[in-house]
Amino acid sequence: MDGKSLERNYPAPEKERPGWLQSLRDILSWRNYTVYLLTAWVFNAMAALWSFFNLYLRTLQWDFIAIGTTLSVVAMVSVFARLIGGYVGDVVDRKKLAVAAMLMTAVYFLIIGLFTDFSFMFIGLIILGMNDVVKGGASAYIMDNIPSKHSGLSLSLFMVGRSLGTVTILVFLIIEPILGFAETFRRLYLLTGIFLLICAAARAYYLDPSPQKGRVEGTPLWKDFVTENRQAIGILVRMMPGVLVIVIIDALSDSLFHFGALIYTNEILGVSYRGIAIMMFVYLAILTPLLLKTGRMSDMKGARRAALIAYIFMPICAGLLLVAPIFPQWAPDWMVGEAEASMVGLGVIFTTPFLAIVIKMVNDVLWYTILLALIRKRIPRKDTAKILAMFWAVVYLCQSIGPLIGGIIFTYFEQSYLFVVVLGLNLLILGAIAKNGLVSDEADVLESQSPAE
Repeated sequence: MDGKSLERNYPAPEKERPGWLQSLRDILSWRNYTVYLLTAWVFNAMAALWSFFNLYLRTLQWDFIAIGTTLSVVAMVSVFARLIGGYVGDVVDRKKLAVAAMLMTAVYFLIIGLFTDFSFMFIGLIILGMNDVVKGGASAYIMDNIPSKHSGLSLSLFMVGRSLGTVTILVFLIIEPILGFAETFRRLYLLTGIFLLICAAARAYYLDPSPQKGRVEGTPLWKDFVTENRQAIGILVRMMPGVLVIVIIDALSDSLFHFGALIYTNEILGVSYRGIAIMMFVYLAILTPLLLKTGRMSDMKGARRAALIAYIFMPICAGLLLVAPIFPQWAPDWMVGEAEASMVGLGVIFTTPFLAIVIKMVNDVLWYTILLALIRKRIPRKDTAKILAMFWAVVYLCQSIGPLIGGIIFTYFEQSYLFVVVLGLNLLILGAIAKNGLVSDEADVLESQSPAE
């Protein structure tokens, strides 16, 4: 089923923007989208556990250098896997890639849930990194058939699945006092692996095939691979140079923050595992309405305004963690006491790190929703997988050094220095967005000439 035939299933475009209900009807009228969306929601719901991963490694006595080095190696594997995946996604049936992506993710969760030995966990993480060979084509399966006028809302619906993580966190909060943090984490990881195996089977049975053009006949494989990826990076640089520069800086900033924020909150600021779980619950609970609003805003009012609104909070979050040792609470002690009396750990909502981490995590999701919607509107459909792969390869490459740098800072310097670096990078990005926006004027011209529509 090709993109043009799918476009014909949608109502003819009108002069006025369709309402919410009509937009949803248009999007959900395609069965493949609905199946893919539901299986992605299962993954996103259980992926809430990933937030605890570095804390879990600390319970296994991993030091900061070991955590940082391992995560950096896995990120580098993801970079090369993404590059290969961009080529694979445009020559292999994307249905098969969508199934393989879910299956490999399930294997990762099963391994982490079953084993605590370093070698097995490392293998599981490498499998997760190698998943990027198929992930690009799996994402392109949906993205190259989403109508451009609904791209922001369509992508936001995928992100909404993260809010289902509130169920996962509630289960965690119920079980953790009984089994302890580490054992609860492992059992939920194991359960996630089982659920994802079921999702892989559902994709294999229900999704329609999506065969691709295949590679150029008579051309050596390596030459075809290099040519295709060179074209992809050329399109990205030509159409969105500002986005690439901002993404490079932001990827490093994000990887530093996410490496250290929860460890710092737990070990330096003294927030319990239960308190951190409540942070995650609140973040996931408020995510859905903000995602839908941001997706619509990027469709109707442009990426620059949406990006500014989303990113303006990033440096504030880094600053809040810097001052948290001096001002650990934003409310009086009696309010914290009453919250703790009603539910153990609930007092965390009145702390400074709560504001920093919840706002940061929400805005990260909003930010990448805006970026992906922008890319979807700008790129030719026939090259979707390659260009997505190149985009994520750039992100992963810049993220890959973050955990190692974070591990070094946490080991040899004051841990708060990490957030000084993050604050500086965030201010640099905010200034660039305010001054230059996300795309150039040339990109607007190219968009109107693009074969994507």
